[in-house]
Amino acid sequence: EVLNSEWFTTTKQAQIVINCWLRQYNHTRPHQALNMRPPVPETLVRNGPEHGG
Repeated sequence: EVLNSEWFTTTKQAQIVINCWLRQYNHTRPHQALNMRPPVPETLVRNGPEHGG
């Protein structure tokens, strides 16, 4: 998604924009397959200390 919507002039700019997008995608954006929850909290619950994590 981000690569289709952005033009980058430097590698550093690409790294910054992509990292911001990844944080938003994994920590904020709801995912339909996870009942509209973001994947990182789901991963933390599934792989947390209570499961030997």
